[in-house]
Amino acid sequence: MRGYEPGPVRWQAFSSLLPLAWLLAACGSAAPEARAPLVVQTVTVGEFRFTPGIETISTIESTSNVVMRPETDGRVVRILAREGQQVKAGQPILVLDNVQESAALDSDRAEAIKDRVNAERYVFLNEQGAVSTKDRDFYITQAIQSRDQARSSAATLGYKFVTAPIDGQIGNLDTVKLGDYVRQGQAITGIVNNSSLWTLMDVPATQSSQVKIGQPVQVESQGNPPVRGVGRVVFVSPYFSNATQSSGQPNTVLVKAEFPNLTGVLKTGQYVRNRIITGSSDQLAVPVEAVMMQAQQPFVYRVLPLSTVLPQIKASDQLLPAQKQKLEKLPGTTPVVVQTAVKLGKLQNNAYPVLSGLSKGDEVVVSNTALLRSGMPVRRAPAPAPAPAPAAS
Repeated sequence: MRGYEPGPVRWQAFSSLLPLAWLLAACGSAAPEARAPLVVQTVTVGEFRFTPGIETISTIESTSNVVMRPETDGRVVRILAREGQQVKAGQPILVLDNVQESAALDSDRAEAIKDRVNAERYVFLNEQGAVSTKDRDFYITQAIQSRDQARSSAATLGYKFVTAPIDGQIGNLDTVKLGDYVRQGQAITGIVNNSSLWTLMDVPATQSSQVKIGQPVQVESQGNPPVRGVGRVVFVSPYFSNATQSSGQPNTVLVKAEFPNLTGVLKTGQYVRNRIITGSSDQLAVPVEAVMMQAQQPFVYRVLPLSTVLPQIKASDQLLPAQKQKLEKLPGTTPVVVQTAVKLGKLQNNAYPVLSGLSKGDEVVVSNTALLRSGMPVRRAPAPAPAPAPAAS
């Protein structure tokens, strides 16, 4: 028999055993079978890392998502990108008619060059004493004004080039075609960068006090196979949503978590499952396969040496004398199962936290449990190692 190790969790040895007198009260009336003992798989009860959390369904949004709008009126003369294309910040997407603006810039640049040459000449002449300081300052001022006018004309021409404000992917461009006249501020398309995403969760007011900035959040898409990610809470709204009694919806608090889109598969507007991890603790646990129910009472089958439980079996009135005699003939090391009532917490990752009924190091059965009854001899077989948990994407 070997310990059960689900992913990072270890089932470790326990230091004590529970009294058995009350366990044998549930013994069946049938004697152990004369045939070969039933083969069962077992695990050793140990500690499991439990992480209580809050589960929600929400949509995700890009942390970088902008609408592209022209900063001036004009007619579209060139389209330099296509929808769905990856672009860099500052990359031109559309070109508006700019003949007049280009001509004005050429004229202003020529004027700026002329005035700069005159200013340089008058500075030289003033140093030689050939012209007055007043004349020198006049031409210097004129050169500065011409330079600034050329810069202003360049900025005006730049408005005729609609550029990407961020790195990202261009959305739908079908609304704009060559020859269209666009207005200042008109929405042309969107650019989204899905490398980093937000999940926007509505947490019920009854659970909102458990949420803190920095808590980890597990994110999982609803596709098959699901895409997983891990992020952190970055915002908890300071106010509740305005739910009304007529809507029948409970008050909620907006919680925002940010996470990297490592695979690039998740997209803005997609629905995902979220789990906000509100705590972490190591507790004794049993795998779900070990637990059975009887009259709403969970129980497990512990495996113990016959010599340990034989005195209680002899004293019990739940077995017939013939059944006890058959058990007495078996070696004291023979493993037998004992039905044990337990108190469990909430199931998580196929394991139950043990609140009472078991101790560290107890050996429990995880296979063929429906065929067992207290006092039955069994033969151990090691439980198979569980498949590793899928890595976050």
